[in-house]
Amino acid sequence: MRISGLNSGMDTEQIIKDIMTVQRIPVDKVFQQKVKAEWKRDAYRDINMKLSRFRNFAFDMRLSNTLQKFTASSSRTDVLTATATGRAQAGTYDLEVKQLAKSAQQIAENVSFPKVGDGEDFKIGTSEDNMVEIEIKETDTLADIAARINSKKELGISAFAHGDSISFTTNATGADATIVGDNAFVEIFGNDVTNGQDAIVTINGLETEQSSNTFDVNGVTVNLLDAPEGAKVRIEVRQDVDAVVDKVKEFVNMYNELIDELNAATREEVYRDFPPLTDAQRADLSDKEIELWEEKAKSGLLRSDSMISGFLSEMRIALGAGVKDKDRNTISLAQIGITTGSWFEYGRLHVNEDKLRSAIEENPEAVQNLFAQGAEEGSEPGISRKLTSVLDNAMKRLDQTAGKASISYDQSFLGERIRDYESRLSAMEERLLRYEESQWAKFAAMERVLGQLYSQGDWLTQQLMSMQG
Repeated sequence: MRISGLNSGMDTEQIIKDIMTVQRIPVDKVFQQKVKAEWKRDAYRDINMKLSRFRNFAFDMRLSNTLQKFTASSSRTDVLTATATGRAQAGTYDLEVKQLAKSAQQIAENVSFPKVGDGEDFKIGTSEDNMVEIEIKETDTLADIAARINSKKELGISAFAHGDSISFTTNATGADATIVGDNAFVEIFGNDVTNGQDAIVTINGLETEQSSNTFDVNGVTVNLLDAPEGAKVRIEVRQDVDAVVDKVKEFVNMYNELIDELNAATREEVYRDFPPLTDAQRADLSDKEIELWEEKAKSGLLRSDSMISGFLSEMRIALGAGVKDKDRNTISLAQIGITTGSWFEYGRLHVNEDKLRSAIEENPEAVQNLFAQGAEEGSEPGISRKLTSVLDNAMKRLDQTAGKASISYDQSFLGERIRDYESRLSAMEERLLRYEESQWAKFAAMERVLGQLYSQGDWLTQQLMSMQG
């Protein structure tokens, strides 16, 4: 007697494989749950990085030099240039440059070098307290000495040699600039020093002395180039409206890109017939098939996600509310030409550039307050401060939910869940292995019993045949 399916090793192997395929179904489900948790964790982390980028930009909108940009122009760029810094204010400055600031200089001609013996050094500096020893050798030329001085950056002196002449010039300018040397220096090069001089500049009728040709006038950096006799220059400082408009538009664009991505994530279609692939399933598919499958499997991970929807709602509230200044005057985005689009755009903002430009030109302080105002007594925080607070809280919640890739041990909610899945999978795989071993043992025992039955059947058959013979 033979039992079909148990008469060969190949049949037994297939039967056990089929049994184990059924037994692996619960393991595969836990594996797919783990993979989906990992995908969701990564999706949250990706959103966290996007929030962080926008948060940093929103924070910059709070800085005084972000929305209070000024530009300075010079009526005589051959005489001086002017550059507005973050401390500049609108205004006009009339300048007359009477003289430029100069460095101290010493020129030594017809130098018979060296005048001292080999190994006797000299000292040079810009003051008695700032002198550096310069090594000299009997074989040195003036060019060697100049190179050695120029290598001492801390000296603040530049040297230039040509033939039997050499010059020393201080890097600093102004009346206090000078060159000093010890007795050995004086013996070799003399002591005919032309001291530096201050620049003399009349600014709005007031004569000033400047130690450098580059100096500050109420937040405007002035760089003197020439001092032609009687030349007068006007510097005009105006608000850089174009720069402020561009910065506000960049803010709106970044916000729109962010909410487009968040809205797309919470409305993405879910394909329930495309669970994560197991290793066995991957082995049967091409790379392209795997890519297409996982594209659908990952779709909708954050559909209707309450946390993401909450972030969107909080940002809209922060942007939509008006801001009161200390005088209780209210200004809003709508008043400067920034409005919300149609309902189906889910909160996108639109900029009326002409209205925005007019608002900046007419009341730059109000625009600054709208974005950057602090919560001083009697006033409300500006929208960039409100947004920063909202985004900080959002990022904190995402950290608690999904952790950060930079942290080696993830203690977030999803991190703990993934570790739980991994622990369960390890235990299930171990049980599955033991179960498979027990099945092989059972089938081996059955094969032995069947073998004995087959042998007994053959013996009985032979006995019956011999009796009949």
